[in-house]
Amino acid sequence: MRRNDRAVTDPSEIVEIMSRCEVLHLAIAAQPAPYLLPVNFGMEPDGMTLYVHGAADGTKYGLLAQNNQVGFEMECTNGLVLDEAGHSCTMNYESVMGWGVVSEVTDPGEKLHALDRIMAQYHSENFAYNPAVADRTRILCLKVQERTGKRRVKKLGGHNHA
Repeated sequence: MRRNDRAVTDPSEIVEIMSRCEVLHLAIAAQPAPYLLPVNFGMEPDGMTLYVHGAADGTKYGLLAQNNQVGFEMECTNGLVLDEAGHSCTMNYESVMGWGVVSEVTDPGEKLHALDRIMAQYHSENFAYNPAVADRTRILCLKVQERTGKRRVKKLGGHNHA
């Protein structure tokens, strides 16, 4: 990381950032260029296991069958910061990125657990959904091997525009 002063190294702070993110971007190996996919996600409390769901078919499944190592990124944008007097601006943000290994979840109980974790990312822990959806949904599990967090929070002269 080029800007070590912006590094978030405390695992609990990294998980807290992840808990506020809404979209996970997966980078999957492909030719002629990486396949970048924005997905909804859920996670285990330590943030080292992530879950994504999808339809029965899709490009990602064929690519992952060839190479199941992926990169990922998620961010929370806190808004533009204007320094009108200095004629400049910057962006506040918090982000987490890393890489890991993806496998498919096939056990019915594990699929329901993964769906529970996905729902908890966006709703309350006990959000009621139709469990029959698990039969027609594919679930991927991303085991995080490495991750880093980064944060930029700057206020200039009271001109924060969020």
